[in-house]
Amino acid sequence: MLGDNTINLASNGSSEYRIWKTYQQHKININSNERVIFCHTSFSRVYLKNTETIWSRLLPSHPLCDLILADIHDKQEDKFINILKQIWDEIYFKDTYDLMYKDLMSVPNSIHLNFFNDGCYYDIWTSNPGNINHMDETGNCMVLENISKEL
Repeated sequence: MLGDNTINLASNGSSEYRIWKTYQQHKININSNERVIFCHTSFSRVYLKNTETIWSRLLPSHPLCDLILADIHDKQEDKFINILKQIWDEIYFKDTYDLMYKDLMSVPNSIHLNFFNDGCYYDIWTSNPGNINHMDETGNCMVLENISKEL
């Protein structure tokens, strides 16, 4: 449960760039004694301008969802498949992701969740599949327990 002083700036399906950019826009309003929780994503989730429409953005819960490679293939988002075939350079996307990730990891008083790329919560996520944040109740409770220890 979020407290009275909690501000939630998260949006479902955000790329690391969107996460980093949101923090950059709001960090001036964060006091040194406040906690910031980051939920990182995969390097293969690519920022998409807010004006673009994709299948995921039609869901009320995902109005600013960015592209993730697995979804564009599963949902047959041909327009984006063709673009990414032309520009995809895995080293570039990994390097830029790593730069933003490293910058966010340096934020004082921050807590970091990462369910992708063998992140700290990857095993919980893959062992407890479900429909709430891609996990079942057990997985979500395990994550909550870990975060609570850090708060």
